[in-house]
Amino acid sequence: MFATICSAVEIRLRALMSPVVRDRGEGPVPHIVLVAIMALAAVAIATAVWGIAEGWMDQVPTDAPDGPAAP
Repeated sequence: MFATICSAVEIRLRALMSPVVRDRGEGPVPHIVLVAIMALAAVAIATAVWGIAEGWMDQVPTDAPDGPAAP
């Protein structure tokens, strides 16, 4: 039983590792498109974070209140 399973796994791995089956990947164009989409998403997220941070920093007071009066 174990030998049958091992031989089946070996046959399947040999089939998957053969050059004919291994080289079925996509061409470079879809990969480049995915990278471009991820880059645009990263820029959009960075812009949104920058805008939120600027809006938050605009709410921080820049002048400190007067301290206690000197005696």
